Amino acid sequence: MRKLNDKTRQLLYVIGILVALLGGYWLGVTRGYYQKINSQNLLAAWQQEITGYQKNTPSFTLYEDVVNLLNEKYYGDVDAMNLLYGSIKGAVDSLGDHYTSFSTPAESRDFFTNLNGIYEGIGIEIDYIDDKLVVVSPLESSPAILAGIKPRDEILAIDGQSTTGMSLDEAVKLIHGIKGSKVTLVIQRVGVAEPMEIIVVRDIIKVPSVKLVSLEDGVGVVEITKFSSDTEKLFKTVVTDLLKGGVKGVVLDLRNNPGGFLDVGVKVANEFMPTGMIVEERFKDGKVTPFYADGSGKLADIPVIVLVNDGSASAAEIVAGALKDNHRATIVGVDTYGKGSVQEIEEMSDGSALRITVAHWYTPSGQSISQGGIRPDILVKEGTGEAEPDIQLSKAIEELNKLIK
Repeated sequence: MRKLNDKTRQLLYVIGILVALLGGYWLGVTRGYYQKINSQNLLAAWQQEITGYQKNTPSFTLYEDVVNLLNEKYYGDVDAMNLLYGSIKGAVDSLGDHYTSFSTPAESRDFFTNLNGIYEGIGIEIDYIDDKLVVVSPLESSPAILAGIKPRDEILAIDGQSTTGMSLDEAVKLIHGIKGSKVTLVIQRVGVAEPMEIIVVRDIIKVPSVKLVSLEDGVGVVEITKFSSDTEKLFKTVVTDLLKGGVKGVVLDLRNNPGGFLDVGVKVANEFMPTGMIVEERFKDGKVTPFYADGSGKLADIPVIVLVNDGSASAAEIVAGALKDNHRATIVGVDTYGKGSVQEIEEMSDGSALRITVAHWYTPSGQSISQGGIRPDILVKEGTGEAEPDIQLSKAIEELNKLIK
């Protein structure tokens, strides 16, 4: 067997590493990523890397060179794990699809707990109204309620930080925190001259994803805030309560529902449909997976009005689109968000996770949810002030009564 000289051996070593890296890249990304990856760019980069090794025969890859320089010259501390996570995030972000993302172990933990309707905080819904950060509603039996926080309280400061100019996300992050820790809010209450300081002890907050808002004169109003792990069970209970209560029609409120699990959305739609397609998944390799109603729906003969807005996304749009295209519901509100891509989550050994766009959703009529969302049958814009009545809900009930009587 012929001996290899050092230069050839080094080049083969480099080629081996590149093949392994690119092979891993193709297996880990092209297996699921919906968009076409430019193979010519990858090949050019590979050829450039090989050329560099042929010319300079360095002992480290470009990435290792950069990390070594940072360790050697950067004035501050260099955290190796942060560098690694940042590098992976950058690689994934370069695909240009903000639904395909990499999350650190801490970020992944927050994502999965929030998807399950559980988080640690004080239990309030907040929003900006006329440039003021206002408490929309404290949750029932929450730490906020126990501390005396009320609807319409304006939050002036959080732990000493003024909320002026603060984004809603920043405010939420400051208010959230681990169970047992404290957050100090400076509150301005309507009818009270001086601001007050309220200290709230954070706790684990469980937010049910399904709620039977009301059932009067045969009209049931059901709110689904997300399609999470508890939704199917809670929705079945609500369906039972509706039938026992003599329901004649249902308003299904999906406003500000960001979506969640596909299978849960399919099961909710199935309750209202005797037959027909619910949604179709289309993958990059041409594979198409349709989902159909199985005929077991207990509300299949009940008139339905679906409420949506620009916060209704993903699985919420699947339900609205299925009921609309199968002529099972009238859609009331404004155009939905238009998030019709499917993400597959690959959890890594250290708790980090890679979310990859693997397919797109299409309604039974063949409409891509990502292209414009679901358009309502009856356009009704939301009120602009907190004190205004819910005109969208009022219109939904009005339309439902036409179908019942």
